[in-house]
Amino acid sequence: MIFIGIDIGTQSIKAIAVTEKGDKVAFASEELKDVYSPRDGWKEQNPLEWEKGLIDVLKKTIKDISYKGYSLSEIVAISVDGTSGTIIAIDEYNRPLLNAIMYNDSRSIREAEFINQLATDFEKKLGYVFNSSFALPKILWVKNNLPEIYARTKKFVHQADYIVGLLTGIYDITDHSNALKTGFDLLEYTWPEFIFKSLQIDKDKLPQVVSPGTKIGTISKKISEETGIPPNVIVVAGMTDGCAGQIASGTVKEGEWNSILGTTLVLKGITDRLLIDPLGRIYSHLHPEGLWMPGGASNTGGECIEEIFLGVDYNKWNKEAEKFLPSNLIIYPLVRKGERFPFVNPDAKGFIMGSYENKYELYLGFLEGVGLTEKLCYEVVQQLGAMVGDKIFVTGGAVKSKLWLKIRASILNKNLVIPEISESAMGSAITAASKTFYNNVFEAANNMVKLKEIVEPENTLIKAYEDKYEKFIILMKQNGYI
Repeated sequence: MIFIGIDIGTQSIKAIAVTEKGDKVAFASEELKDVYSPRDGWKEQNPLEWEKGLIDVLKKTIKDISYKGYSLSEIVAISVDGTSGTIIAIDEYNRPLLNAIMYNDSRSIREAEFINQLATDFEKKLGYVFNSSFALPKILWVKNNLPEIYARTKKFVHQADYIVGLLTGIYDITDHSNALKTGFDLLEYTWPEFIFKSLQIDKDKLPQVVSPGTKIGTISKKISEETGIPPNVIVVAGMTDGCAGQIASGTVKEGEWNSILGTTLVLKGITDRLLIDPLGRIYSHLHPEGLWMPGGASNTGGECIEEIFLGVDYNKWNKEAEKFLPSNLIIYPLVRKGERFPFVNPDAKGFIMGSYENKYELYLGFLEGVGLTEKLCYEVVQQLGAMVGDKIFVTGGAVKSKLWLKIRASILNKNLVIPEISESAMGSAITAASKTFYNNVFEAANNMVKLKEIVEPENTLIKAYEDKYEKFIILMKQNGYI
């Protein structure tokens, strides 16, 4: 059996085909045109570009499946993930009335503030506040500023919904991970009344919400003819790209957590109940099987290495830095102003304490500083009531650094588990199989996620990093950050 996952990003569309055991059959990618900025702070993309990219990437995938000797009749299901908060207004013929307003578009700041004034009880219940990255303020912006477009809008759909519509002809169904930023009540599992009564947004302009993995339809005749995908292939509801990436990492059961370390540091986990953080450091998605998926994003991460040690030979620097392990430095590695997790402080700045022998030890200190921040992040989620197991699934560009993995494992005193395929498209493929071949996402992930490597903490470093962490916490308190 073969399952296809499609990931729609801002720069590319990716598709992966895997078997029910997680073996990769095919992978394809198509670049998208750059996001358009017609005004300062606005971010738009033409959905018609997605359609072209989708057709091209599926043709490549189908060709590759056939080339590998598989029968196209083995394809069972497809799922799609897209950027969270991106919204498209479509008319009665399912045609876009505007360019897609992207997740990082900030035109709706005032609308977000207005919603926050009206929805305080809702926000306390769900544990988050609206901002301009959310879809609901963008919809309100269209209503306030483009009333003619609003009147002609049949549905406001998310990026993944639009792609599903292209595949099936069904545009009015979304999943509950994408619906979160449109204000869907994940506890009551309904659209809340304040959207209709206070914001006066028409209920019939919002999509029906289902759980990820739910069957939506089958491949349309048009798409089948254009791509070669059999028309009986099932299309199921997907997730946001972030949630799909979490599933791809193998993080699906209570107590499991995923650290994504790229330019920033992001934590995503699984809990048995909704975590409410009055300080706003985290918010939670609803798990496909009824658990919760809390997460938080720090402004620290690989950005400090990219900014301070630009253009270095990382293999050489890792080798040289390892000679100083552990360093004599304690660093909070923030290279921009402001932090959002593990604490919220718009004026926060990084700091360096201690002396270093050369540039390699300074580099090592920054690697350690990210690990110390990561440990504090995990302590925060535990203080909020989350269980954190003895292993952490790790993804992101930082997994390429063996030294950084060793440092992080020793600071956390946990095993770091690296999945073989961590693409969000893989998470969508797992979602595609979760209710069409398997009984749930637990079974699907257990059978389809393959592990590449497990990095264990080094006993010789654990105690040294425990001492360093204690000093790190003292300095964070002295700076008023925690």
